[in-house]
Amino acid sequence: MKKYFLLGIPVILLIIIAIVMMILFFAIGYLFFDFGLDEFDEEEPDWGIGRCSVTGEIDIDSWTETLEIDGGYLMQSGDKFIEVAENAGIDPVLMLSISIHETARGTSDALIFRNNPGGLMNPDGSGLMTFSTLDEGIESMGHTLHNRIIVDGLITIEDLGSVYAPLGAENDPDGLNQYWVPNVLNFVEKLGGLTMNCENTNEVEIKGETAWVVPFTKVVSSVFGQRWGRLHAGIDIAAPGIYGQPAVAFRSGTVIVSELNGTIGGGLENGSGYGYMVVIDHGDGTKTRYAHLAQKGIPVGSEVKAGERIGVIGSTGHSSGPHLHFEILINDVAVDPLTYLENFNLSLP
Repeated sequence: MKKYFLLGIPVILLIIIAIVMMILFFAIGYLFFDFGLDEFDEEEPDWGIGRCSVTGEIDIDSWTETLEIDGGYLMQSGDKFIEVAENAGIDPVLMLSISIHETARGTSDALIFRNNPGGLMNPDGSGLMTFSTLDEGIESMGHTLHNRIIVDGLITIEDLGSVYAPLGAENDPDGLNQYWVPNVLNFVEKLGGLTMNCENTNEVEIKGETAWVVPFTKVVSSVFGQRWGRLHAGIDIAAPGIYGQPAVAFRSGTVIVSELNGTIGGGLENGSGYGYMVVIDHGDGTKTRYAHLAQKGIPVGSEVKAGERIGVIGSTGHSSGPHLHFEILINDVAVDPLTYLENFNLSLP
């Protein structure tokens, strides 16, 4: 029986060595390189409280026709929207509908000169973001929508509208934000309808007695949503004479934080943080935060009931004037407090 050698090594042994090296190469590649993994894995925190599942397919005819009629400078980017939305775990139809509206049917200066397809603002509030390419802008928009829908649990178009285009916002003197939701819904219909169903896994029913947190007034001066380019994570309650008035617990629970966060004074220009604040744990995954108090509130460990005084209203921290900033957190994620305050007949901006 003949034996074949190459450089003095049996050929069969060389073949075995080659196979082993190939297996090791792919194993190492799998461990250390990204083979098609979700592009949000490194940039995003763990997936949050929103979950979206596919319920249908994109109507390609409607998709193409709408891009041709209403897409403007977005017309050639349909595939990129689908790619980014799928990576972000969100509905491509919803993402494109928002973009068509935000860019005035693909004709806005922000889109043409800044490659900004979604009205994306700089985090420091200095104005619209600028991207080197439209693909980069679409990727950033997908990142933002992932945060709003998946991380924050804003699962409906109405929820998103409260953040993208809050009614009564200071930067909307003509009241154009009222058209955001109906326009986005219109483009969703033109594109053939949504392809995903989303749910908020963190929604809870608040049980037991509740109390309005500022007995002195029911005037809400600022609501939950985007403000100055960032999320305002609660509501503000303010009225003349509110300084020194009591703030009371929304529900029964245990005080887990009572401290100064940031500065005592400084206002909007030099102040920072929540100022004196109290956080109450209600024992069912919900917490409430009461910020900008005039002085330190009741101590950590205190057991309180709904309506019990926990501090006095002031203007410490990053504050424009005397008011109470109130947040509701579910599993440590801020949600719109007004969802749980409908029974108090509040005066809204």
